[in-house]
Amino acid sequence: MFNKKEFKEIFKLIKNDQKDKAQNNLKLFREKYALDPEYLYLMAEFLILEKRFYQAIDTIHVSLLVENDDEFLLKNNFNKSTQELVNKKFSLLGDLFEIIDIPEISKEAKNLKNLKDQEIFFKKLQKLMPGISFNK
Repeated sequence: MFNKKEFKEIFKLIKNDQKDKAQNNLKLFREKYALDPEYLYLMAEFLILEKRFYQAIDTIHVSLLVENDDEFLLKNNFNKSTQELVNKKFSLLGDLFEIIDIPEISKEAKNLKNLKDQEIFFKKLQKLMPGISFNK
Protein backbone atom coordinates (compact mmCIF):
# COMPACT_ATOMS: atom_id res chain seq x y z
CA MET A 1 0.00 0.00 0.00
CA PHE A 2 2.88 2.40 0.78
CA ASN A 3 5.84 3.05 -1.48
CA LYS A 4 8.21 3.75 1.43
CA LYS A 5 9.13 1.15 4.05
CA GLU A 6 9.25 3.82 6.76
CA PHE A 7 5.64 4.75 6.08
CA LYS A 8 4.57 1.12 6.44
CA GLU A 9 6.13 1.08 9.89
CA ILE A 10 4.43 4.34 10.92
CA PHE A 11 1.10 2.99 9.69
CA LYS A 12 1.53 -0.10 11.88
CA LEU A 13 2.26 2.10 14.89
CA ILE A 14 -0.86 4.16 14.25
CA LYS A 15 -3.05 1.09 13.80
CA ASN A 16 -1.64 -0.37 17.02
CA ASP A 17 -2.51 2.89 18.83
CA GLN A 18 1.15 3.62 19.64
CA LYS A 19 0.63 7.36 19.44
CA ASP A 20 3.92 8.52 20.93
CA LYS A 21 6.07 6.32 18.69
CA ALA A 22 3.98 7.21 15.64
CA GLN A 23 4.22 10.91 16.42
CA ASN A 24 7.99 10.73 16.89
CA ASN A 25 8.39 8.94 13.57
CA LEU A 26 6.12 11.41 11.80
CA LYS A 27 8.25 14.25 13.21
CA LEU A 28 11.41 12.63 11.85
CA PHE A 29 10.04 12.69 8.30
CA ARG A 30 8.12 15.97 8.41
CA GLU A 31 10.82 18.18 6.93
CA LYS A 32 11.49 15.96 3.94
CA TYR A 33 7.99 14.61 3.30
CA ALA A 34 5.53 17.18 4.68
CA LEU A 35 3.62 17.31 1.37
CA ASP A 36 4.15 13.73 0.23
CA PRO A 37 0.67 12.29 -0.41
CA GLU A 38 1.44 9.13 1.58
CA TYR A 39 2.86 11.12 4.50
CA LEU A 40 -0.26 13.29 4.50
CA TYR A 41 -2.43 10.18 4.67
CA LEU A 42 -0.46 9.01 7.70
CA MET A 43 -0.89 12.42 9.29
CA ALA A 44 -4.64 12.18 8.75
CA GLU A 45 -4.70 8.75 10.39
CA PHE A 46 -2.72 10.15 13.32
CA LEU A 47 -5.08 13.14 13.62
CA ILE A 48 -7.97 10.69 13.88
CA LEU A 49 -6.26 9.05 16.86
CA GLU A 50 -6.13 12.52 18.38
CA LYS A 51 -9.84 13.02 17.57
CA ARG A 52 -8.99 16.00 15.37
CA PHE A 53 -11.46 15.01 12.68
CA TYR A 54 -11.76 18.29 10.80
CA GLN A 55 -7.99 18.57 10.50
CA ALA A 56 -7.88 14.98 9.28
CA ILE A 57 -10.40 15.83 6.54
CA ASP A 58 -8.33 18.84 5.50
CA THR A 59 -5.15 16.73 5.48
CA ILE A 60 -6.66 14.04 3.27
CA HIS A 61 -7.99 16.76 0.98
CA VAL A 62 -4.49 18.22 0.64
CA SER A 63 -3.13 14.72 0.05
CA LEU A 64 -5.56 14.32 -2.86
CA LEU A 65 -4.65 17.77 -4.21
CA VAL A 66 -0.97 16.84 -4.19
CA GLU A 67 -1.79 13.44 -5.65
CA ASN A 68 -3.31 15.15 -8.68
CA ASP A 69 -0.45 17.58 -9.29
CA ASP A 70 2.05 15.65 -11.42
CA GLU A 71 4.36 18.65 -11.77
CA PHE A 72 4.59 19.09 -8.00
CA LEU A 73 5.18 15.37 -7.45
CA LEU A 74 7.97 15.30 -10.00
CA LYS A 75 9.58 18.50 -8.71
CA ASN A 76 9.69 17.09 -5.16
CA ASN A 77 10.59 13.54 -6.14
CA PHE A 78 7.36 12.19 -4.62
CA ASN A 79 5.49 9.18 -5.97
CA LYS A 80 1.79 8.91 -6.56
CA SER A 81 0.05 6.75 -4.01
CA THR A 82 -0.98 3.26 -4.99
CA GLN A 83 -4.59 2.94 -6.12
CA GLU A 84 -5.22 0.91 -2.97
CA LEU A 85 -4.13 3.87 -0.84
CA VAL A 86 -6.14 6.34 -2.92
CA ASN A 87 -9.20 4.15 -2.35
CA LYS A 88 -8.47 4.16 1.39
CA LYS A 89 -8.26 7.96 1.36
CA PHE A 90 -11.75 8.24 -0.09
CA SER A 91 -13.08 5.59 2.27
CA LEU A 92 -11.52 7.40 5.22
CA LEU A 93 -13.13 10.63 4.08
CA GLY A 94 -16.44 8.79 4.13
CA ASP A 95 -15.81 7.64 7.69
CA LEU A 96 -14.84 11.14 8.77
CA PHE A 97 -17.88 12.79 7.20
CA GLU A 98 -19.97 10.22 9.05
CA ILE A 99 -18.27 11.11 12.35
CA ILE A 100 -18.98 14.82 11.87
CA ASP A 101 -22.56 14.00 10.87
CA ILE A 102 -22.66 14.78 7.16
CA PRO A 103 -24.28 11.52 6.03
CA GLU A 104 -24.92 12.46 2.39
CA ILE A 105 -21.25 13.15 1.67
CA SER A 106 -20.19 10.21 3.79
CA LYS A 107 -22.33 7.82 1.78
CA GLU A 108 -21.12 9.28 -1.49
CA ALA A 109 -17.45 8.96 -0.48
CA LYS A 110 -17.94 5.36 0.64
CA ASN A 111 -19.67 4.31 -2.60
CA LEU A 112 -17.09 5.42 -5.16
CA LYS A 113 -16.81 2.51 -7.58
CA ASN A 114 -14.08 3.64 -9.98
CA LEU A 115 -11.56 6.35 -10.85
CA LYS A 116 -14.17 8.44 -12.67
CA ASP A 117 -16.41 8.46 -9.58
CA GLN A 118 -13.41 9.46 -7.46
CA GLU A 119 -12.58 12.29 -9.86
CA ILE A 120 -16.16 13.60 -9.76
CA PHE A 121 -16.28 13.39 -5.97
CA PHE A 122 -12.90 15.11 -5.66
CA LYS A 123 -14.12 18.03 -7.81
CA LYS A 124 -17.22 18.26 -5.62
CA LEU A 125 -15.03 18.25 -2.52
CA GLN A 126 -12.97 21.11 -3.93
CA LYS A 127 -16.14 23.16 -4.43
CA LEU A 128 -17.31 22.37 -0.89
CA MET A 129 -13.90 23.20 0.59
CA PRO A 130 -12.43 25.93 -1.63
CA GLY A 131 -10.05 27.22 1.03
CA ILE A 132 -7.97 24.04 1.11
CA SER A 133 -4.73 24.30 -0.86
CA PHE A 134 -1.01 23.83 -0.49
CA ASN A 135 2.00 26.02 -1.20
CA LYS A 136 3.98 24.66 -4.10
